[in-house]
Amino acid sequence: MTTSRPARLLALPLAAALLLACAPRDEYVSARASSLVAASVGDALTLDPAAISDNESAQVAMQVFEGLVRNREGTSQVEPALATRWSVSKDGTVWTFQLRRRVRFHDGTPFDASAVVFSFERQRDHNHPFHFQAFTYWESTFRNIREVKAVGPFTVEIRIDRPYAPFLANLAMFPASIVSPTAMRRLGRGFASRPVGTGPYQLVHWEKGERIILTANRTYWDGPPKVQHLVYEVVPDAGQRLVSLQSGTVDVAYGLAPADRQLVRLHPDLTLYRVSGNNVAFLAMNTQRPPFDDVRVRRAVNHAVNKNAIVKLVYQGLAIPASGPIPPALWSYHGRAARYGYDPTRARSLLSEAGYDPTLTPRLYVMSTPRPYLPSPVLVARMIARNLADAGMKVELVVRPFAEHLRATQLGEHDLCLAGWAGDNGDPDNFLYLLLDRDNARRGAARNQAMFMNESLHILLVAAQAVMDQRARERYYRRAQEIVAEEAPWVPLAHTDLVVAARRSVRNLQVHQSTIINYRKTVKHGAP
Repeated sequence: MTTSRPARLLALPLAAALLLACAPRDEYVSARASSLVAASVGDALTLDPAAISDNESAQVAMQVFEGLVRNREGTSQVEPALATRWSVSKDGTVWTFQLRRRVRFHDGTPFDASAVVFSFERQRDHNHPFHFQAFTYWESTFRNIREVKAVGPFTVEIRIDRPYAPFLANLAMFPASIVSPTAMRRLGRGFASRPVGTGPYQLVHWEKGERIILTANRTYWDGPPKVQHLVYEVVPDAGQRLVSLQSGTVDVAYGLAPADRQLVRLHPDLTLYRVSGNNVAFLAMNTQRPPFDDVRVRRAVNHAVNKNAIVKLVYQGLAIPASGPIPPALWSYHGRAARYGYDPTRARSLLSEAGYDPTLTPRLYVMSTPRPYLPSPVLVARMIARNLADAGMKVELVVRPFAEHLRATQLGEHDLCLAGWAGDNGDPDNFLYLLLDRDNARRGAARNQAMFMNESLHILLVAAQAVMDQRARERYYRRAQEIVAEEAPWVPLAHTDLVVAARRSVRNLQVHQSTIINYRKTVKHGAP
């Protein structure tokens, strides 16, 4: 007798199904009580932190790995992790890190300076034997690193090409995680499926497309996690995630449909966690392709899209319309730079002025998988398509799973695309430079999916990186936002709150603005 996936999800407990399949029932129940199951919208794509470019992979990897520094709980402030202290040279180009001693990787091998050098050099050096691919995060965020060397067993020097204000904040991001050199050498490309780090959890099993099972690192330097087993169940359907949460089959649910959130609020056994998100959803226009190489067409698209209607219908009170790339809560936000209200008449006039050919059918690429910043991407794409048709521009929707969508848009195959970003480190550089600078428009690894190549913007953003004074940096970023508004490579759509639902038995759930949930101190009530 075959069982459908939804029924099987409700019936299958989790880690115990694999770890204690042959154990007596009381041991099985005990394992279930000490486990926490999180229902995810999709599977991870890779667990090699250097290769990650999606939220699902990052959620898991941040439990398994850690870097030299990390974000303090609930903030974007940096605190020690695998490094206990650090200093920077007077010219701002040499950072020296003193490393934590008596830390071991999950495979039992020791953490030391050579592991840090290995983890960075495999990304920096294209000739390194374990440089498997174009590591897109490294190329966009860490390319200023010129040398990483061990100057002692527990001392590392990192030399960068110029003073760079966001450097320490960037080191708290997952691509800067330290991997086990021994495991990498042993597994090669297989490391992406069998990762080995120093983090609070370690991988037990990954059944692709179904679940990832982690177990607590009992020797973790900052104290072992309270929950013994952490399980990520892949539950693509939002309704099924809610049913599983209500029934107690899962303990945490990501990506609930907006309409279901009120039910969670009213349910006596459930809790809704809501955090102001450090994110933006946007419609990017490929500025290297006609007709979007004409700023008048881009401005017309901005006037054509009714973002207020999108926010009201799709986000249902859990987002605000975006006026630019920077979220309002992030320093340097410049809301007055915005200049495009919903105005279909003005949109039609601009298209006419640009000589737009109405027989064209630009392709609008959209992911089928919900994202933290886009809970219903296909619905948003359809609303945008209707708005554009009203203004005289017919578009064709190209709907693909997220991994395929990301590859295609990073190659620049699209005319328009829906995209978004959740800031990693609380610095405006992580939005403006990463998403809109010419350095990050390289085909195949483009974070700048508008393929926007503005020299004046580039000069401002590079200057802002070299200044340590925040007020001076803010002046650069405000002018940068004005250029973005003038040139209109995007339609900024929404800044959304992050919403995660959980059973009331779950305590100390730390939801970060970057969308990552830290389970290190999470407690499940009733667990032994």
